[in-house]
Amino acid sequence: HGGDEYSTSYCNERNIAMVTIIEIDTGKVIWQFEKDTRKPDANVYTNVFEFSQVSAENGKMSPVMYETKIQLSSNFNLQDEYYILEKLAATCFALRFWVYPIGVISFITMIATFVYLMSASGRRPDSTEVHPGWGTAVPFDITTVAAGGASVGLIYIYEEMFYYAPVWAQMLGICGMAMAMSSMLLGWCMSFALRIKLGKWWKNTVVYYALVYSFRAAKAVGRAIGRFIGMIPLVWRTIIALAIVAVVEIVVILGTEYDIGLLVVLWCVGKVIQIPLVLYIAITLKKLKKGGDALAEGDLSYVVNTKHMLWDFKGHGENLNSIGAGMNRAVEQRLKSERMKTELITNVSHDIKTPLTSIINYSDLICKEECNNEKITEYADVLHRQSERLKRLIEDLVEASKASTGNLEVNLTSCEIGVMLTQTAGEYEQKLDSAGLELITTQPEKPVVIMADGRRLWRVFDNLMNNLIKYSMPNTRVYLTLEETAGEAIISFKNISKAPLNISAEELMERFVRGDASRNTEGNGLGLSIARSLTELQGGKMEITTDGDLFKVVLRFPVIR
Repeated sequence: HGGDEYSTSYCNERNIAMVTIIEIDTGKVIWQFEKDTRKPDANVYTNVFEFSQVSAENGKMSPVMYETKIQLSSNFNLQDEYYILEKLAATCFALRFWVYPIGVISFITMIATFVYLMSASGRRPDSTEVHPGWGTAVPFDITTVAAGGASVGLIYIYEEMFYYAPVWAQMLGICGMAMAMSSMLLGWCMSFALRIKLGKWWKNTVVYYALVYSFRAAKAVGRAIGRFIGMIPLVWRTIIALAIVAVVEIVVILGTEYDIGLLVVLWCVGKVIQIPLVLYIAITLKKLKKGGDALAEGDLSYVVNTKHMLWDFKGHGENLNSIGAGMNRAVEQRLKSERMKTELITNVSHDIKTPLTSIINYSDLICKEECNNEKITEYADVLHRQSERLKRLIEDLVEASKASTGNLEVNLTSCEIGVMLTQTAGEYEQKLDSAGLELITTQPEKPVVIMADGRRLWRVFDNLMNNLIKYSMPNTRVYLTLEETAGEAIISFKNISKAPLNISAEELMERFVRGDASRNTEGNGLGLSIARSLTELQGGKMEITTDGDLFKVVLRFPVIR
């Protein structure tokens, strides 16, 4: 494009011996250049290209095909790109026998270095654990896209900057681009290895977050649709489903190539049979569902009307009615059994108390009489002590039976629970000192008031405190705390057991179950059961938790303002 003078100067500055440009259509030589360094038998490189120019005939742009023949000088005396390429080719040819060992050594070194870097990723010299890097917070797919985009950008930059540059600049550009892309690939691999070591690497990706949120959204939409459909009565749902199926069938019929009139007649006949049958099934299922819901809610008197039911529907309805009747009988039998059990315990206990009172009184009189026989005195003491224990057992048994069946009279009044805690601490101070226990009480400054029966609540406290004194490890602290949280008064009793608590909290709440497997302490295993029954009768809750040798009882009562 620069004319003959520019082209000639360009060729003279390079190891070019001959250039000939010929117009292919006419065979006319457009431009020619020759040097005396031309070698007759040297290779001639031919290139065909198209060039648009203004036609002399019609003044319009038209393509013209040209052929270019280039022959290089026999001696590369000028240091141009051809000189550099010739030296590079000569060097490569001289090292042709070293290519294979150098390649094998380089490949082995590359693999070893790569494995080392993958193993060292996330490791520190002073720690054996895997430590996350600064880049692990970035989602992995974003890191992958960024690395790929950077690689494409480097290729684009190379094409823009080095496409028309000298050969040496192109070689430097290729080397730089290769190093940059290799570094990015190595960094990506190290990041991937670190994420695998940290575990669940796929969770730190935008795709995973998108799938999770999409699944949650779809689940929420599905639940909303399910709730909406559930609000529609069963019969109407059936009608809507039939209508949708009918519309789909009509569309299919209209899209067929058969006799539409015959298909419509058959469709109408089928619907006349299908719709009443399906509606009958839906109405019957609605009746059965209503009966099942009534039984589930505890309405045992509900009776399913099976008069117009057929086949298995009638049998299922009768089964539901039988279940209700059977459950009524079972409940009545259970209540009758509980009443009889309570009456039996009460009556037997009353009958036992009369002779037992006599035994206690006469044993007490024997103990008070002077006697020279020490064995008779010892026997009398044992008889009196065990009689008193039997009396307490009978009283606890009667109270446990009445409390569990709700036959105890409870008079709920407002009760300041903090005052009862203070009374408890004073009442049991001497017993705690004798057992080597230190009582720590904690309660808020603001009064906490609940609805309770003071006499029954004191029995609960009495049972729990006696339990602490019996089973706590000597020379330890026991804790009695009161706090108000979320509208509830929470009273907790905590102690360290002197015997291993190898029994669950639920078993400890059962009757006649004691915490000491050896049964070497006085007690009948009814204390906790009575305490729970009395707590529930007053509208509260009682919870037991064990953690090693730590034993904790928590009472919860609604607070009144």
